[in-house]
Amino acid sequence: MMAITSSLQTRSLVMALSACIGCTSVAASEADRGHIALSYQYIRVDGFESSIGELDIGTTDTHTFSVEVDYKLTDRVSVSVGVPLVTKRYRGGGPHVPSSIIPPQDDQFIDDGDYHTEVQDISFGVRYLLTTSPLTIEPFLFYGVPSHDYPHFAHAAVGQNLWRVEAGASFTYLPPLSDFYFRLAPSYTFMEETFGVSIDHWRVHGEVGYLLKPGVSARVFALVKEGDGLDFPEDFPPPRNTEFWFQHDRMVRHNYVNMGAGVDWQFSERTALSFSALTMVEAEQVHKMDYAFTVGLSRSF
Repeated sequence: MMAITSSLQTRSLVMALSACIGCTSVAASEADRGHIALSYQYIRVDGFESSIGELDIGTTDTHTFSVEVDYKLTDRVSVSVGVPLVTKRYRGGGPHVPSSIIPPQDDQFIDDGDYHTEVQDISFGVRYLLTTSPLTIEPFLFYGVPSHDYPHFAHAAVGQNLWRVEAGASFTYLPPLSDFYFRLAPSYTFMEETFGVSIDHWRVHGEVGYLLKPGVSARVFALVKEGDGLDFPEDFPPPRNTEFWFQHDRMVRHNYVNMGAGVDWQFSERTALSFSALTMVEAEQVHKMDYAFTVGLSRSF
């Protein structure tokens, strides 16, 4: 099985685990045309939550370095591109061995206990600023495509090697005369199918923030993923040595609820630093994340 970073993922990686570096970007002036965001993320995963309980299948450690550039075409329309570099390691007694499949597959064996590094999925996005303060509504559409044909049959796989289209909207409310803000960003993702199995899913990011002092804010957030897919072990009976098993990480549902907190510091007119940490509080057919943290730097231009 594969860790939650399989769908986290271009825009999903940035949004679902780091609480969206774009949400904490520098407040751009009217003269600014966009921003560039750099982020580092570490994820620790231990075990798999199956339909028969938690399975001790080993651990993974994932380090992700991401860059995202956002540019305003007009005052209302913005486009973006994001690229993550992922390095990941699996340690445990159940490695996935492509040569064990009948007929043998030519995927690289990467569950050898060492780190393996890949440029994961490239994301392209467009956003439209529908309304502004006190309620900002911003519909968005993102397309994610694998950067190349990287291995997917491994605990240490950096992704599912599938294309995806995510459509949704961000709603941010800034109450008048208040230091709080509230944000809700629901979206629906259409995924490439494998053997006709749909793994389309809903994703909801909810956040409450508070301005501690000028330039410094704190936030708490929840990240929910709920969608289609198969269950382990009932949908994958032995012998697990067929092409169907070879594709199993592309068909399991991978649902979860994550909760976390973060702090954002705008230390200059155009530059901001953010930090967030989170843990998984509910897991269904997914590797269980012990914890993750993200550090991000954003600068407008």
